[in-house]
Amino acid sequence: MRLTVLLVDDDASSRLVLATLLEDEGFQVDLAGSFAEASRKLAAEGAAYDLALLDQNLGDGRGTDLLPALRARLPRAKAVLLSGSSDDDLGGAPPPDAVLSKGIDFPELLERLRRLAG
Repeated sequence: MRLTVLLVDDDASSRLVLATLLEDEGFQVDLAGSFAEASRKLAAEGAAYDLALLDQNLGDGRGTDLLPALRARLPRAKAVLLSGSSDDDLGGAPPPDAVLSKGIDFPELLERLRRLAG
């Protein structure tokens, strides 16, 4: 089964590198470079993601602020918050399924994603 991932990161180089690595491992990756773009993709008719990788600090919002829309629209999708800080406040948002450091080694990230997806 090919897993579909929504990858949300406002850093273009990080987004493209991670997308390429995931695609090489057989994931189908849909990219969003901002909170607004991710919101549009989640609201789009036919949106279907198994996983959402959300950068916490986006230029126009926070990754955690996407969690309510993700949970409402795709309740079975797993949400992974990618953060450069260990003290991010969820601000009352529903908790993600995992919080991982942006500096995590790709093999470990891959293992965690596969475990989450079941």
